Amino acid sequence: MYTIVLVDDEHIELDTLRHYIPWSEMGFEVVGVAKNGREALTRVNELLPDLVITDVKMPLMDGIQFAETIKKSMPSLKIIFMSGYNDFAYIKSALLLEASGYLLKPLDMEELHGLMAKVRQKFEEEERTRLSSWALAAQYARELLHEEQSHPTRTAELQDVLGGLLLFATDLYTISVITIDMKNVPLEHMHSLPLTIKAFHQKIQRLAAANHVLTVEWNDHRYITIGAPIPSQQMQHWHFELSEICPWVTTCVYPDHVSLEQLHETYTQLLQHRGRYLLKHGSGHYSVCAPTSPPGLDRHAGLIQQVQRLIEREYGNALTIDSLAESVHLSPNHLRALFKDHTGNTVHEYTTQVRLESAAELLRDSELKIHEIAAKVGYDSTSHFCALFHKKRGLTPSQYRMQKPGL
Repeated sequence: MYTIVLVDDEHIELDTLRHYIPWSEMGFEVVGVAKNGREALTRVNELLPDLVITDVKMPLMDGIQFAETIKKSMPSLKIIFMSGYNDFAYIKSALLLEASGYLLKPLDMEELHGLMAKVRQKFEEEERTRLSSWALAAQYARELLHEEQSHPTRTAELQDVLGGLLLFATDLYTISVITIDMKNVPLEHMHSLPLTIKAFHQKIQRLAAANHVLTVEWNDHRYITIGAPIPSQQMQHWHFELSEICPWVTTCVYPDHVSLEQLHETYTQLLQHRGRYLLKHGSGHYSVCAPTSPPGLDRHAGLIQQVQRLIEREYGNALTIDSLAESVHLSPNHLRALFKDHTGNTVHEYTTQVRLESAAELLRDSELKIHEIAAKVGYDSTSHFCALFHKKRGLTPSQYRMQKPGL
């Protein structure tokens, strides 16, 4: 049902409106009342109704003044005016404010039913359009989350769509990542996991709709939320509600409000924070991500060092650019570019360097055969290993071993 706040300074009329009109039969529910425009501002901001039906002549703040004020912050709010006078000035003001209707007191029930039917139809049409807009926004956001480099056109398009969807939208957003930690689900719960995931999905969609937050479903166990700046307590409330359905949910919230240009960077930091947090504390927690590195510090330097350490530790295995990029939550192309910028070498060149240095140590300090050394440092083909070694060292592995360089 669509929700209504009723506003009238006459107590009896307000009581009659609230309790003696069959709103539910018309598809509406009264969620609050107010005695004047000033009180209505507070109630509407608290209750966020779909529709306000207000008298125009009231003390402190009349209906027209109320509408002019509330429309500045909630331009999509629908308002129906009531008046005991067939006053052209009020009707004109109502039309200028794009009112959804104007009713004369005492109310004519047939006229009221007809107007409410038109308002409900308008809501339904807007809902269909809004659902399409949410889907479009999710598509745009998903593309930006995939793109490490700036995409001004798509960013502007997403900004425009979100401006029409989010309440109190600005050019800054609250970003969070919510995951079901699949590796932490006990074996005895695996058989019921599909039903849990389905219930989890339904719950997060309801929370997003109720709070006007864009939720991007990355897969069936990872969601990214993008909303107008909201208190961290709200996302913490989300976490508690979702934890009731799935105890293995982890919610990571970025503490700063960020622009859409920072969306991918923020998402990457949230994933990295989540990975560290899970290793230390396990799943089932709400966590606030550490803020961005201070100005002047290269936020990518740590990532490149992490990749270097991984290569130095795992060089004997079949390393790929895809697996290395996944380890630091970057795309392969982005990792290639960053690695070259920070080290002067490509990922392949650095991996080859590490492998051949290890091979040289083994040639000097072990009795392993050359084909064994090749396999140990990550090469399936002995001839390829020998060709690389000769190109870099100017000697074949056998010549290098015989000369014992460095001793």
